[in-house]
Parts: sequence; C-alpha cells; structure tokens
Amino acid sequence: MTRSTRRDFLKAFAALSVSALPGRSVSDLPRAPGIASDLCGPGSASRPLYVPRDRGFLGRLTLDDEVLTLRAAAAAPGLPWPGGLTRGYVAQARGVEYLDPTLVVRPGQRVRVQLLNNIDEATIVHWHGLAVDTRNDGGGLTVAAPGERYAYDFTVRNRGALYWYHPHPHGLTAGQAYRGMFGMLEVADADEARLRSALDLVPGTSEIPLVLQDRRAGADYPATDADRIHGLLGAEIYVNGTLCPQLDVGTRMYRFRILNASSARTYRLGWRTLDGKPFPFVLVGNDGGLLPAPRRCVDAFLASAERLDVLLDLSDLEAGDAVVLETLAFDPMRMKTAAPADAGAATPAWSPDNAPGGHAMPPGAASATPSVGDGGSLPEGSARVLLALRVRDKTAYRARIPETLSTLPSIDVAQATERPLRLGFAKGRWRINDRVFAMDETPIEVKRNSVEVWLIRNYFNSMPHAMHLHGFAFQVLERQTSPDAIAALKVDEQGRLVTEGGRKDTVLVWPGESVRIAFDFTCPFPGDQTYMFHCHNLEHEDGGMMLGVKLS
Repeated sequence: MTRSTRRDFLKAFAALSVSALPGRSVSDLPRAPGIASDLCGPGSASRPLYVPRDRGFLGRLTLDDEVLTLRAAAAAPGLPWPGGLTRGYVAQARGVEYLDPTLVVRPGQRVRVQLLNNIDEATIVHWHGLAVDTRNDGGGLTVAAPGERYAYDFTVRNRGALYWYHPHPHGLTAGQAYRGMFGMLEVADADEARLRSALDLVPGTSEIPLVLQDRRAGADYPATDADRIHGLLGAEIYVNGTLCPQLDVGTRMYRFRILNASSARTYRLGWRTLDGKPFPFVLVGNDGGLLPAPRRCVDAFLASAERLDVLLDLSDLEAGDAVVLETLAFDPMRMKTAAPADAGAATPAWSPDNAPGGHAMPPGAASATPSVGDGGSLPEGSARVLLALRVRDKTAYRARIPETLSTLPSIDVAQATERPLRLGFAKGRWRINDRVFAMDETPIEVKRNSVEVWLIRNYFNSMPHAMHLHGFAFQVLERQTSPDAIAALKVDEQGRLVTEGGRKDTVLVWPGESVRIAFDFTCPFPGDQTYMFHCHNLEHEDGGMMLGVKLS
C-alpha cells in the first residue's frame, strides 16, 4: 500500500461511527469516495483478529504431569486450519482439541511430550530458546520418520518468557514451518505474575499474542532458487492466521507478545495514530523474558524467530479513536554490492580476492529483492499495516507500569575467551567461517562451565542474518561498524538497540556489522552435548548456514 493510500484510509477510518455497526469488521463500514478498499494490501478486506483462548488454533494449554501427545499432521476436516496452513501440531488434552497449542509451563516443571509423526517426511521438534540437553533439543541429529514417535522428557530451567517450538529436520525445516508446524511455549514465573497483577492483564483479553507469518497464495511451499539465496518472502502477512485483522479494544493497557514466525522476513514494528503520528509503546521483554526495566519506544526491529513483549497504553484515547500496527519502511540491505569508503580491515568489502573460498557473489545474486509478481512476494522493507485497533469502549483504568520488571545479573566476561565467527557467501551457499553444515561435524568446540564472547562479523555486501544458538541465551555486549541506518537507532555507547537488554537467543547481524555477544556455558547435563548455531532465515538454515557446537 502506498503512503498516500494509507493516509487516505486512515482519514476514512477516523470518520467511522463507533456505534454504527457493533461487532462487525472494518471492511463492513462505509468508506469515503475514492478511498482504497484495502487496509493491509491490494484487494484485502479486514477481518476480526483471531485471539487464542483455551482451545483450537494456538489455544493455551497448561501442561500437567501427564504425557502430552503432539501429532504432526496434515490438514483435515474438524479443526479449522487458518491462513492457508496445511500442516500443524494437533493435540488433545482434558477433552479439548488444539492445533499448534500454546504450551504453558513453569520453571522447575517436568515436561513430557511425545511427538507422533503423521506426515510424509521425517521431522523433529526443536524447543527454541529452552535450556535442555541434546537429546531433548530437537536439533536434527535424531529425527522421527513417518509413522514413528519421539519422546521428550526434560525439566524447565528457563526464566519466564515467551519461547516457541518448530521443526528442525535438516533440509526440511523451512517447508514444514511455512506450512504451519509451529507453536508458542510460555514459561510463567513470579516476575510474570507480578506484571500481570500490577496491570490487571488477563491472557486472551488484555494480554494477546501476535504471531506474524508472511505467505504466498496457491503453492504448498513455493520456494524458488532465488528464495533459497534471499529467503522466502510472502505477498501477504498474517497475524494469528488472520489476514488484515482488526481488534476492538477499550481504553486501558494492553500487552502484545509478538513472535516472528516468518521464514525470512524482518519487520520494523511501530504503532501509529490515524493522523500518521507515532504512538509510543513500552518494551518490557524480548526473547529471553522481561527486561530489567521498561523502555519507551516508537519502533523496533523484529527478525525471524525473535520475540517482542510490548505494552500499549490506550487509556487516554476516546471511543472512536484507532491505532494501527505497521511494519515501517526500511532498507533491508539484501545483497549489498559496495562497501563504505571507510570500511575497516575487520569486516572487508566483498571481492573475488577476499571472499571466503575465493568466490564472489553468484551472477544475479545482487539484484533487488523479488517484488510482487516475481515469485509473488512483498519486498522486504515495504510499509504495510498489520493490525488495526479500534476503541469501542471508554473504560476506567488506572495502573502504573512497575519501574523494575526483573533482576538479571550481567554475564562476567573478565576471563572470557573470544571466538571470531564470519558470515558470508561462497560457492553458491551461505556459510559460517567458510563452512556449511555436516551432520557429524562440530567445528565449534566449547569448554563446559566457561564464558565466551563471540564476535559475529557479517560482510558488507552480504545480507542481514538472524543468528541463533540452541540451548543457551546470550547477552548482547556491543554492535560495531553498524550501517548508518542501524547506528542511528542505538540506545547506548555500545551501539546496542532498544531490544537488546536482558538476554536473547537470536540476534540480527546487518551487512558490514560486527556484533559481540556473551555466553555463560554453565551446563548441568552429564556427558558431551551438541547444539546448533545457525541463521534463522530458514532457507539459509536448510541450505547449510549452520554449524554443530560441541560442549565438553
């Protein structure tokens, strides 16, 4: 949608009568002459946002001592399969049926889940962000063939946060996740309980998850050769399986817990009023849970697999007002071909002479991201409205966000070992330290109970990579040589972004940038453990941009 179209739409939306058609969607309401009929893209019509509750798609399921069976299955009559999804995880518990359930657990709880593979490919479940041993990690070293089962049994060792789960069979991850095999996993601890109590937050009403996934119409998993280099970008962006959603709200505080389940797309999220002005929000958490203190923001990047935990205070609005969540326009920096003039030796410009393996980019790889019509994708960095909030009720609400959200000590890096890692492209494949994944190899070897600082360097004419390590959260220490557009968003002298307080499990590294992150490799599990370090652009991961990490 062009900016002029969005501006016209917002003007029309502002003029709508709140009392005119209670309970109907924005698309049912009258529009001024000449106003585009779409909110979220060409030809779209807004629909009520699907809000997960206690059953069905993404329904909240509090685990108990019983073994839960998660059945990987193809779409079938019975449960609704939203947003064109064709596969998912089906579960039954206490007489209720779920699709891709949101699993709710607590620290210290024993979790027993049995995966039953009823699809026609090998698969396995990875518990993204959880600190578990290799056998329970689901990193792809062991998979369940069609018709087989795999039993998980582990204790929750993580602090409160929104984690998630998805497939991880090497070479098949992107297609299975794209088709709908993913779900959220919520660890609820005392800090979470205090925040909910302070702000009167109730899951399903005033605390709402937003799962973002972009998709293409028609084909099952339509990845092209270009997608395998860039990562698959869809033409439409779904929120909780809903295309172009709207939600009726009251004048109070809302909590939105946002997961980017897209294969490759990065979003720059911000809220806007109807006249196009930024509507500030408060960031309270990220991948690793609640931050030590809240941070006021106007926008924030969210790469594939990352999570944001935000508070939106609507208490000063009036009935009839509206706010929209947008992904804002930005330069996606995909396949840059030239380095800045002052590039330092630490992150050299790409050329045939200094490229890993002595190879330059493949012919045509530096072309622009595919546009709609070329593979049916919305270019990354395009502005688009994702969700409209419409104030229906003026309610009395008074609450204050706590000044302290959690206590989280910094990782002591005084005696840390520093490990350099390079991200690049050679011989037709994305690589880490010039290598691609091999099942029986662990090029990264880490001493258990040690502390390491990883310096992740991305080449200037590369593209952004969302880097994730299984089994361990990390602390972002510093961003160096960031592109100007990213450096302008820093919130401290270390160049960090607003989302990089506390702990994280995924970090986006832009072209030409070096990011320093710290790990505490304290490990309670006996014997050697193997985890995966990879780009969470799922096409990159499937293509081998992943290395085994051995902890001994």
